[in-house]
Amino acid sequence: MNAERQIVDTGEIRAAIAGEIRALRDRQGLSLAELGERAGLKESTLQKIESGKRDVQLPELAAIAEVLNISWLKLLQTVQDSLDRK
Repeated sequence: MNAERQIVDTGEIRAAIAGEIRALRDRQGLSLAELGERAGLKESTLQKIESGKRDVQLPELAAIAEVLNISWLKLLQTVQDSLDRK
């Protein structure tokens, strides 16, 4: 681990997770309603998560990731990699 690594604020993390979920959903051609139905989440909850207005809980992230055909760990790794490039 890089000792000079900067601390990222939670808002930046929330926005990066939101962006990755939205990008994966868009690539798969799913609406918020479709993702919500398949993941067992309300569309309004997903809207808040994707807009960065609400933190995503791990069980929610796991359900979303499963529908999007990615492990929750891989999704978070992708987010971490994007934050590291900043």
